[in-house]
Amino acid sequence: MSLKLIGVFGGTFNPIHYGHIKLAQAWKSFASLSKVLFIPSGLAPHKNIVLENKHRLEMLNLALKPYAGFLTDDREIKKYENDLQASYTIETLKRLTQEKEEDQALCFLMGSDAFLKLESWHLWNELFNYCHILIVERRESPIHSDQLTPDLKKEWNKRLTQKIEDIETSAYGLIMVKQFEYTDVSSSQIRNAIHSHKNLSQLVPEVIADYININQLYR
Repeated sequence: MSLKLIGVFGGTFNPIHYGHIKLAQAWKSFASLSKVLFIPSGLAPHKNIVLENKHRLEMLNLALKPYAGFLTDDREIKKYENDLQASYTIETLKRLTQEKEEDQALCFLMGSDAFLKLESWHLWNELFNYCHILIVERRESPIHSDQLTPDLKKEWNKRLTQKIEDIETSAYGLIMVKQFEYTDVSSSQIRNAIHSHKNLSQLVPEVIADYININQLYR
């Protein structure tokens, strides 16, 4: 049976930019994802979030509005506002698994840089019990097995597939890597551009640049 694939895209989105959008678009098209959930972190264990949640959420909503099937999911922000605890991907995936239908499978989207740091994530090796991991790889720096730690290499060798049919017929547990036209943008690059009074048109949608200017964000 072919499963309906749901993209799950987590991050601080501080702010959302073309790199995020292009990555999600590429996987949505290639894997025929039924939808992509953009889940902003409430409190990210690895990053300091300096922007109010309401601004990150509003920018996500504005940026995703033109894209069918791209949805904001604010569960991690609501969790943090309720208990002030850090957000962990494994917990979010467990909740999404409980909510999804039997004919659906979760696909966690990430870049290759994030994957190489996967072992620093909370209960990282349990992620495969709840989702597939779909990785966008930079053409100039593909993932080589000698970059992986022994434990990560073990999972890589066991789970890697080059067939989308494998993803479509498995509920969880596989890794797939693709090279797409990659828009190499970082949120820190955008914040630096704002501080230097540079044009943001190549980095974020116009509606986001306008929102940042109107609200005097990252100043």
